[in-house]
Amino acid sequence: MTDQPRRTQAQRRAATIAKLVEATIEAIAEVGYHNASLGEISRRAGVSKGGIFRHFDSRTDLVVAAAEEVGRRHMRAFDNIRARENADRPLDLAHILHRARNQIRQETNTVWFELLVAARTEAELRARLAPVARALIDDVERVAIAALTPAVPADVARLLATSVVHMFDGEAIFRSTYPRPELEDTRIEYVARAFQQLTGEGRVDSSS
Repeated sequence: MTDQPRRTQAQRRAATIAKLVEATIEAIAEVGYHNASLGEISRRAGVSKGGIFRHFDSRTDLVVAAAEEVGRRHMRAFDNIRARENADRPLDLAHILHRARNQIRQETNTVWFELLVAARTEAELRARLAPVARALIDDVERVAIAALTPAVPADVARLLATSVVHMFDGEAIFRSTYPRPELEDTRIEYVARAFQQLTGEGRVDSSS
């Protein structure tokens, strides 16, 4: 049996950081930002508190690293929205909206909701998250432009992307206390039709 090659120090460091980031994401998603203490993260990652501070200067640094990773995962999923089965067929805007909503409802995305609410009253967290949030929204708009043009102009695609993100973010948060599933699909149909009328583009197909 061949011995497995020993990992380098850099590889061990990267693996530990990945475990800490994953534990932070899981903790925030499951118990909330304020309950995701260093002790909770340490327990989940199997890394001592001292081990955490060998890689991150503060809890905020670790939380921001987790937010960046959530953003990367979010965008890998959103990038798939650009794929179309047949580019010669009319763009199915309602289908794209369904896919976007499903992605926004993923449990991992609740980490963003937790952090954005906490950032409202924590100045340091707000300042650190601002460029991360800006980069994520910029990426979402980029994907929307790639997916929707030339059926709709780029500026309208950008408007649609940010409007949809804010709408579905609010829907995802509110549905935990007041779910209204009977309105959800109808809402998507009306939004698709409204943007079709706004752009005047007959190619946009709002059927699901």
